[in-house]
Amino acid sequence: MYERNPGDTWFFTVVGDRIPVAAIIILIYIGVAQSHPLLGVMLIVAIAAVLVWTSPSRWGLGIALHYLSRVYWPTPDDPIPSRRDEEP
Repeated sequence: MYERNPGDTWFFTVVGDRIPVAAIIILIYIGVAQSHPLLGVMLIVAIAAVLVWTSPSRWGLGIALHYLSRVYWPTPDDPIPSRRDEEP
């Protein structure tokens, strides 16, 4: 809704957020939960709490990376000036 091109930040969100989270959950489920079910459940609950707690920072990082990609690799119709425009 607030993006010039909705969906542009999805790449950074998926790579920086979803893939690592999925990998952690899969490793816990396959590694720990198979041998110690109670420990696996406790680890998944702990990881879920940490993920909820750090979600604003992770989403902010994705938005910042998207902004930097627009600064360093602008499109001609992009309103953000490129770094090349700022250099003398």
